[in-house]
Amino acid sequence: MKRKKELRESGIDIQLASPVFKDYVLGWLKTRLNNGQPLSSFNQEEARLRKYIFPAFDHRKLSEIMSTEWETFLDRLISKDKLAPATRNRVRALVSKLYNDALRQNVVSKNPITPLPKLKESMTKWDYWATGEETEKYLEAAKVSHYTHYLYASLSLNCGARIGELLALDWRDIDLSERRIRIWRILEDASGKVQERTKGFNERWLGINDALFEAFEFYKAQTKYLDPDTPLIHRPDGSRHDHRTIRKIHGHICGQAEVREIRIHDLRHTFASHYIMNGGSLTELQGLLGHSSPMMTLKYAHLAPGFLESRSSVVSFSTKSATNEERQRPRTFKLVSNGK
Repeated sequence: MKRKKELRESGIDIQLASPVFKDYVLGWLKTRLNNGQPLSSFNQEEARLRKYIFPAFDHRKLSEIMSTEWETFLDRLISKDKLAPATRNRVRALVSKLYNDALRQNVVSKNPITPLPKLKESMTKWDYWATGEETEKYLEAAKVSHYTHYLYASLSLNCGARIGELLALDWRDIDLSERRIRIWRILEDASGKVQERTKGFNERWLGINDALFEAFEFYKAQTKYLDPDTPLIHRPDGSRHDHRTIRKIHGHICGQAEVREIRIHDLRHTFASHYIMNGGSLTELQGLLGHSSPMMTLKYAHLAPGFLESRSSVVSFSTKSATNEERQRPRTFKLVSNGK
């Protein structure tokens, strides 16, 4: 690539052999799947390509599609297809990713997506139970009607792990004597298979608090499937629960508890929201949730609106006339919820 750039600067134009967009992308998708991409991610990306991108660019040369064309296409996803800004951003990220790989392979000379900005995303789909009363009613209903889901809900609300991470747990991953849980695998929704990785590809250990320990004790008294290699969250026959069934049970429990129904993934958001509202730090929360980037955790920052103000005394400059007591006087703040 460096040599080609030098030749172009000397007035000798070297044309890159650019493949047809669709041909390159299909091969690119297959390679990513063979290299270990989760099947659920593969299916999602393929669906977006076939529904939105291929109809617009499938027979074009990969290197000939200009930034202005991509910008018009992305704008149309909002105006015509009525996609949310977040979904539009995912499409943009997908195309940028494939161009970056093509650039690395010397298939194209630039990424036309780079100049195009991401849109600000709405948080309207992010929800949680704001009061302890809602979570208590939900857990009580689960405990009475479905002991397996009671443990699942207790894990989700007290640890914040993902649904696939919890469904992948076996008893060998639980250490009640040390009060900790090993999160190192995930049950894929699309394939139904347990993969030895997490979404962020990082193993982590989570603690077991008193409430969760009591849920484990109750659960052990109800189930006969306690061998180390048996699934923790299981069906009546001892086989592993799946995403679809656990979501369905969650909906029924919400109805029985007479609480506002939120998505089962929002149990994770409920844990994270209350963690911040009760004084936990964003850095700690990032580790607990298994976020690969701190930017993913920052969406919870608004739940502690007094936090930044409270840190104003970390650096303090003043005149010599100011007393030590005035300089070191702590500031207090109150954690509040936005009431959502």
